Amino acid sequence: MTSYLSKKMQGKTPYQPIEGSFPVRMDANESPYGLPDALKAEFAEAVVNLEFNRYPDPASLSLRKAFAGRYGVDPEHVVAGNGSDELINLIMTALLDKGDRLAVALPEFSMYAFYAELSENTVCFCPKTEHYALADLSAFVKKNGCRAVILSNPCNPTGQGFARGEVMEFVRSTPALCILDEAYMDFWTESVLDLADKEPNLIVLRTLSKAYGSAGIRVGFATGTPELIRALHVARSPYNVNSLSQWLGTRILESADLTNRGPELARAAQTMRERLIGLMPHATVWPTRTNFVFIRTDKASFVFEQLLSRGIAVRCFGSDHLRISVSTPEDNGKLYEALGEIGKDIEL
Repeated sequence: MTSYLSKKMQGKTPYQPIEGSFPVRMDANESPYGLPDALKAEFAEAVVNLEFNRYPDPASLSLRKAFAGRYGVDPEHVVAGNGSDELINLIMTALLDKGDRLAVALPEFSMYAFYAELSENTVCFCPKTEHYALADLSAFVKKNGCRAVILSNPCNPTGQGFARGEVMEFVRSTPALCILDEAYMDFWTESVLDLADKEPNLIVLRTLSKAYGSAGIRVGFATGTPELIRALHVARSPYNVNSLSQWLGTRILESADLTNRGPELARAAQTMRERLIGLMPHATVWPTRTNFVFIRTDKASFVFEQLLSRGIAVRCFGSDHLRISVSTPEDNGKLYEALGEIGKDIEL
């Protein structure tokens, strides 16, 4: 039977987050906290007054200005997207040509390689060792003739973070386009966002999905030089961020003191790491600069299934890694209690 799929799509499978309803969700790195009631009330009023028969602002100007005001960047050097995923896809499509080599260090966010392959780029994987450093990635980029490199800082899924000085040394020593995903930087303090429009080979991505508790509205941003940002504006859909997301994203950024719970969740992740080291003494619990903890254990699949059976969803990578997002103190307590029970039957 004739297949009408392109060769690049044959064998591909959809991204598969955990499906189903679980009382405790610690699998997707979301914030456990919703928006303040006062902001929800404003949102309800806005829904009544928005002109749904009209297209949204094609430039997302108010949203970009709110982001720029929050982070001290020029709104003209920012493009807004339907989540960071849209912007990653756009970068692969608009800034790289078919066959261009893209470096990705593993483990990393799986969608980087997926979007690159969809855009018919050639993905070069750089394995992370125990002592992995950005100098290793820079050497890999040069050795393999990569046109671009993408990395998250802090890293998803490991939680590893590189300091601002290390990152800029990497960017300035690397001839390739450096795509830096700072989705988790609201949990740390080493951002290079303010330098994105000053370095010709740097694009920095940010999101409202993590520390701001707004994964549901799908809003992300890219910052870079006028040349790079203009190319993304050319390539994106004309009305890529809907009116509701533009309005709410603007208010969330304007109310950052109430909506950004990054420091609180970062502290909770440090506490969780300490508790997990005690509960899983035979596992390796990585240091974290994020709102989650990454664990290496040969019991990963078993622990994952045992937690699911108790209504607790975490993320399992292969058979030997777990990633657990922090949640409310109550939910975190349920996790610790469950791991204590599991540890009675098998060494963790």
